[in-house]
Amino acid sequence: MKVLSVENLNVEYRTKTSSSQILKNISINVEEGEFVALAGESGSGKTMTSLSCMNLLPENIQVTSGSINTYNSNISMIFQEPMTCLNPLMRVGRQIEEYGIARGMSKQEAHAKAVELARLTKLTDTERIFRCFPHELSGGMRQRVMIAGTLMNNPKLLIADEPTTALDVSTQLEILEILHELNKKYKTALLLITHDFSIVKKLCSRIYIMHRGEIIESGTAEKIFESPEHEYTKALLNAMPSFQKRNSKLPVYGIYE
Repeated sequence: MKVLSVENLNVEYRTKTSSSQILKNISINVEEGEFVALAGESGSGKTMTSLSCMNLLPENIQVTSGSINTYNSNISMIFQEPMTCLNPLMRVGRQIEEYGIARGMSKQEAHAKAVELARLTKLTDTERIFRCFPHELSGGMRQRVMIAGTLMNNPKLLIADEPTTALDVSTQLEILEILHELNKKYKTALLLITHDFSIVKKLCSRIYIMHRGEIIESGTAEKIFESPEHEYTKALLNAMPSFQKRNSKLPVYGIYE
């Protein structure tokens, strides 16, 4: 059963005098319980695709054609930098609870649900943390708060936009373990927005590769890593760091120096 279907999506940036195309004929499908990656370098259009799916595009960026179908599924999104998404003037416990209250929960129900999700996302000493403001927490703890909030509506699909950016390695692993548990234990479908192919290789079953606003290749993780077809995909994979490549030059798409 599909939880997201994007078909031939085209998006433009428009001003009063001109326009430029940002996304070109994007087609993506995510099935219930899948862990799918939308991968590519920074600026390739990954985040804009996810914002289109969430209907969160800025006013001057518009969908010009194509379709997005969520099949009436609850969808949530983990944004790249939680500090810019959390209210600096509100205690984090209240912010998690607000997700539930906005959907009709009582304050008591929302608090109980928030505590349950805080434990699920490995937030220890919950009551103390709930009294904190965002700036009093580490980056990893803020990300856990964000994840807990997005789970308040029991989403069928969770879009994670670079969820480990700016976190130290050990914290990155903890966040990825949380996402993996949500996917495997709770059957939450995940669309992971990332440029980190080591993460993709460990977690994802299918991959879409983006370049300059287009999907240039897609397939199973095994197919993409073992027999990529597009030269850009090959260049991305060849750029992955390894001990064997420590003295070699990084490939550039279309050019190998």
